[in-house]
Amino acid sequence: MQVITEAGVLKILCEHARSGNAKLRLNALWALKHFVHAVSNDMKRTCLEELGQGWLVQLICDDTEDEALVRGSDTGKSIALSTDDLDEDFEMDHFEDQPEPVLGGSFARSNSRPTSSQSKYVQQAEARLALLREAETNPARKARKDDIAVQEQGLDFIRNLIGGAGQGGTAETTEMIDFLFNALGQDRVFEILASKLRPKVVNPFNRRGGSSAETRVIPPQAEIITAVGYILVHMAASIPRHRQLVIAQTELLKLLVPQFNHPSIEVRLALCWLVTNLTWMDDASDGQACAQRASELKKLGFLAKLEMLETDPELNVRERAKSALWQVQYLPVKLVG
Repeated sequence: MQVITEAGVLKILCEHARSGNAKLRLNALWALKHFVHAVSNDMKRTCLEELGQGWLVQLICDDTEDEALVRGSDTGKSIALSTDDLDEDFEMDHFEDQPEPVLGGSFARSNSRPTSSQSKYVQQAEARLALLREAETNPARKARKDDIAVQEQGLDFIRNLIGGAGQGGTAETTEMIDFLFNALGQDRVFEILASKLRPKVVNPFNRRGGSSAETRVIPPQAEIITAVGYILVHMAASIPRHRQLVIAQTELLKLLVPQFNHPSIEVRLALCWLVTNLTWMDDASDGQACAQRASELKKLGFLAKLEMLETDPELNVRERAKSALWQVQYLPVKLVG
């Protein structure tokens, strides 16, 4: 019976993560992010080296499937797309707010002509089904969906690489954060994170051989914002030196401020945790720096956003916001006093 070692499993997963098949890449990255969550730092370093720093960055930053679709359309058969086709922020909330169509009861048994209200519900149901079907079959939507999923897993891989099970705030976490900075470059790491928070400007017609100059701005996806947020949360949970590095990323933090209004609960929670960790004080020697970090967050507008979240409809968000708000608003006063 052949025994597959930990190193053997790692090698296979990394090979799959470099596959040309989007689904195989996605599943391999998903497995790798869980793999690095509980292994030793030595194995984590081996994992990143086996995967390849350059390849990890490419997985996170490049729209591989979308670009493949563009190349495929250059063979002679252009793909008819509209700006809506590339809007991966696909929402159907306006349908969710409506009552479900009546599919049983007297309406289903009656041979009489349906009322205008009943016809409206049927039309809405048909439109909703059509949108769901289109989202699954439209090549542009599918390509963007695959890209977003892979990028999310790649970011989560970094999160677990520096965090790990039960290692938050320990020497092991600090060691892996420094390893990540050395492997990819400190400035490059923060620029990659910032790039994932910037809106994406696309011109689908021009990219596919058309002549229209119409463009569309697509906001960052909730999954990506959350993943970036928790990478920063882990960094801020390390030592004061790393908290100072994060608070120094003014442009990156500015990109996070508008996301306090995001409809995703996970996004809002991640931002609350980030503020809490950035204003954490290890001991008295960190007091002055802690007060400075709180002051910087106020200048950037984090205080006003946290106050807004005190009335958030989600209880967990409200509680996290209150805790973070106390540290930003009252801890510096207590330290000075």
